[in-house]
Amino acid sequence: MSWRREFQAGAVALGMLALISVAGAAVHVSGTGGSAKIADATGVAGVTYQVSAKAQHDARAYWTTDRMWATADGMVQTQAAVLTSPPKGIPTASKFNGSPTTGALFYTTGGKAHFCSASVVDSPQGDLLLTAAHCVYDKSVASNVEYVPEYHDGKDPYGTWPVRAITVTYDWKTSHDTDFDFAFLAVSPENRKSIQATTNGLTLGINLSDNQKIEVIGHNDTDNEPVRCATKSFWFRTGQMEFYCHGFWTGTSGGPWIIGYNAANGEGKVFGVIGGYEGGGDYEWTSYSSYFGDTARSLYRQAESEPAPKPTPTASPTPSPSKKPSAGTSYPAGAARPGHPSIGPS
Repeated sequence: MSWRREFQAGAVALGMLALISVAGAAVHVSGTGGSAKIADATGVAGVTYQVSAKAQHDARAYWTTDRMWATADGMVQTQAAVLTSPPKGIPTASKFNGSPTTGALFYTTGGKAHFCSASVVDSPQGDLLLTAAHCVYDKSVASNVEYVPEYHDGKDPYGTWPVRAITVTYDWKTSHDTDFDFAFLAVSPENRKSIQATTNGLTLGINLSDNQKIEVIGHNDTDNEPVRCATKSFWFRTGQMEFYCHGFWTGTSGGPWIIGYNAANGEGKVFGVIGGYEGGGDYEWTSYSSYFGDTARSLYRQAESEPAPKPTPTASPTPSPSKKPSAGTSYPAGAARPGHPSIGPS
């Protein structure tokens, strides 16, 4: 719905961020359900912004427990007039303590604190997150971006993870095309361990059918507990998918649409995120996602190909051994080589 648009108008100071790659070329058409994309001959679909070590340190210092709590619970929710009655039988999202593979994404724009939702995506380097592009890039890149997996009630059971790189599509950067409202973020390792090794991750689904049974997870900015909803996705128009469920508000943008969700360890297959059309939808009971086609595949590969920094110990809270998920890390099926996995329908 339209009031999920957390990003405020106005320029955002880039600080230590530096644009390191921009790619554009001919327009192509992606796979089933996809839409036009811009990519060069090498498959590079977007732009990547690196975040300096100092900026990551500043983000960690900025997001104190009190500030996270105030951001999550201090916004006034204003509901737009509902002009259309919802269909009968729509499910309602319920609160829960969270999932290790999903969490809250805290950031600032124009000096104001905000947050969205995000999830950990399986990758060879084990450092990637997935969220909505409008959460991290408007006229410029968001600042103080930090991810907290399984955030609830002011708690960070898996520690806090400053973002070191942000990758959005060229289409989103140049025109904010809602068919490309997704972004991949890379986080630095903590205590010499990747985030995926710490929390597990979701396999990325590309060129899948729009019609799926899904679990959607998000963080409302009026609550300190995430919400989840078991529902069904379906086709809205070319490049966009939709689902019905009450209870997804501002802050849930970037929340993953998960096929085969395993509540025990948070695993499953993510093939969409709340965002896209009208910032997520016109009504509180309907939500949208950009379709993950060939451009999403290219952007994933671009984000994963960025070299990871050498791990260094930090003062981040060490996750409690009792909170660690079951051992084992899953990677996208058919991975060809590190940095360039072959992801396809499955």
